[in-house]
Amino acid sequence: MTMKIIVYFLGFVYIAIGSVFILYTRESIDALKKLMQEIPLKVLSALPAVFGILFFIAALATTFPWFFRVIGLFAICEAVVVFTNPYNLYSRLMDWYFNVSDKTQRLFGIISIIFGTAILAWIN
Repeated sequence: MTMKIIVYFLGFVYIAIGSVFILYTRESIDALKKLMQEIPLKVLSALPAVFGILFFIAALATTFPWFFRVIGLFAICEAVVVFTNPYNLYSRLMDWYFNVSDKTQRLFGIISIIFGTAILAWIN
């Protein structure tokens, strides 16, 4: 039961984030940019690490546990990259992300909503 709650949480978080990025594109990007400037990357790296661990924990409560483990592994790898930031890789990626068009930002929001819906659809 606890694992299903985690899966519901993950699905609704992705749907909520995607919806905010579609409806309030410029405001959400500005808020994210401000967050990235105020909080050190080493602290921010905890967020993808937590999501990766949650994906690993919740994998057994889904129809495709291997997919959730792969997503969890990607999230943990992202946390390591954010924490170490080799060759300013993550900083350059975020600079690119903040400068893409609003249509591209909305596309990322749509992908997030689809991913969140898939998460909710794959609950056992």
